[in-house]
Amino acid sequence: MKKILIIIALFMSLSSCVEKDEILVPIPNDITFNELELPSYTHKVPEGGFTSGGIRFNTKNHSDGSFSGFIYSNQNNRSFVWTNTKEARDTNILSVYTNYRNMTEVYAVACADNDTDTYFTIDTPTIIEHILFANNTYNFLAMYYGANTGTAIANPNIPSAPKAIWNTYATGVTRKLNLDGDFYKVIVKGYNGNTPTGSLDVYLCCRKGADLAHPTYNFLRTDWISVDLSSLGPVTKLVFSTASSYKDGNGKDLISSYFCIDGIRLKK
Repeated sequence: MKKILIIIALFMSLSSCVEKDEILVPIPNDITFNELELPSYTHKVPEGGFTSGGIRFNTKNHSDGSFSGFIYSNQNNRSFVWTNTKEARDTNILSVYTNYRNMTEVYAVACADNDTDTYFTIDTPTIIEHILFANNTYNFLAMYYGANTGTAIANPNIPSAPKAIWNTYATGVTRKLNLDGDFYKVIVKGYNGNTPTGSLDVYLCCRKGADLAHPTYNFLRTDWISVDLSSLGPVTKLVFSTASSYKDGNGKDLISSYFCIDGIRLKK
């Protein structure tokens, strides 16, 4: 009888935690960045990169305070900012966009604004089973709304506030990514030493006809998606870049080269 009561008590305790939306279920051996301690709702742009779970992530710091490569964050703003300042924009640039409160704690944010700086390395050739990918809030709002909401809407975070037209402050963006052929994707290239092992595309926005292998796909990612990278084989380096169908008159992508990653699983 005592054993039964203990089991019931344990079940009730777990149920209570779930109801409070506070319990996180860690995945053994996944690289989650959670050993990188951060104060609540903040981020860190490290000098020269950082290491998590034995993987070395590159960071290139720029004199204006921006970066290329990877930083890490636990921010999760999912709404608009009120001013077009760098500090305000960074609130969304360094936030993962999720349907509900993000439960993965710390994660990495990438700025792949060139083809060389956004990468991570592993000492021993290893198959990467999967990585979680997501949009950041800055890009999600730009792709979903364009320049602004168009009509006055309530602030999703403050329903009692007066309705207003909210701006995304995405440079050069004037329309939504909702046309056939529109896309925003991350390109992942694998290397074993200096030898390329393959590449694959991770679509974070894909409208009809954009992905020739799946021409009926029509989505904008609103949460983490697990992507199988085992087809790249054993790798010691992954290099990331981005591409978008939405460009300015000079052929430059108008969707900024940001994305988020978490939950890296290495094959043992």
